Amino acid sequence: MQFRVLADYEVNDPHPLRLLAGTEVKAIKTDNSWPGWLWIESDGQSGWIPESYLAESPDGRLRTSREFNGTELSALRHAILNALETESGWIFARSESGETGWFPMFNLRPHQNT
Repeated sequence: MQFRVLADYEVNDPHPLRLLAGTEVKAIKTDNSWPGWLWIESDGQSGWIPESYLAESPDGRLRTSREFNGTELSALRHAILNALETESGWIFARSESGETGWFPMFNLRPHQNT
């Protein structure tokens, strides 16, 4: 599905969270503003990750169930983004220039091809 950006969105995170599947993480906090996301720490990294990317392993530890790339996507107003995944108020999208990253859905509206 395609979306149009409603307002400029600039990301200033030079070190996004990146985790391989099976990585052990420590849950730190939740935020009622972003239900479905969890702030975690792992191997010196910290950041938000969708809870759906996490699972308790047989040894009782919390681990990623699949690879996660926490890069956010900057975009200008009126840009078109192609949603690759939708998750708890965000999309993982590809821009027209081919960049990929997470983008908040509150700043989008569905794009109608004409």
